[in-house]
Formats: sequence, structure tokens, C-alpha cells
Amino acid sequence: TQLLFINFGEKETAYCLPIVAAARKAGIRTEMFPDKAKMKKQMSYANAKEIPFVVLAGEEEMAANKFTLKNMQTGEQVTLTSEALIQTVAIHQQH
Repeated sequence: TQLLFINFGEKETAYCLPIVAAARKAGIRTEMFPDKAKMKKQMSYANAKEIPFVVLAGEEEMAANKFTLKNMQTGEQVTLTSEALIQTVAIHQQH
């Protein structure tokens, strides 16, 4: 898995699912965390599986129609549109 979507709940999951599908279609191995666990547990899961990128989409992101992409190696976070998110991960995948 190269990209893990953090599960904040039903509304957020519904918001993320089209992007999960688009990322998979772009050839990015993508997972949605199966349940609304504590953030720390979901981040630990990403670290344990060495998933390079995590996506956060809560109230703010949904209101702006964007996603926050976190690079798990550098800790850097950027807020992007779904298209830019997929491009960013796809570029990193090629290196």
C-alpha cells in the first residue's frame, strides 16, 4: 500500500471513496482504514506497514473540497485537490 486514507467516520469515508477509486485507477496501491479508530492507531498502522503517504479528510478539507496529504517519512503535510494529490503520489511512486 502506498496511500492510506484515514477513517474519520461515515461522512468522511463517503467523501474519500471516489478518490480512493481514482487513485487505484491511476495505479496507486490505496487503502481506506476499515473503521473509525483513534488517529494514533491509524497512524501506527501506516508506520507498521511502511505506507509512505496518508490522506486526512475532515470537516475543513470537506468544506474546501480538498484533501491533506501527509508524507510519513518527512512529516510534511500539504492540502491539495484530489487531482494534485493523485499526481503527487504518482510522481513519488516512480522514484
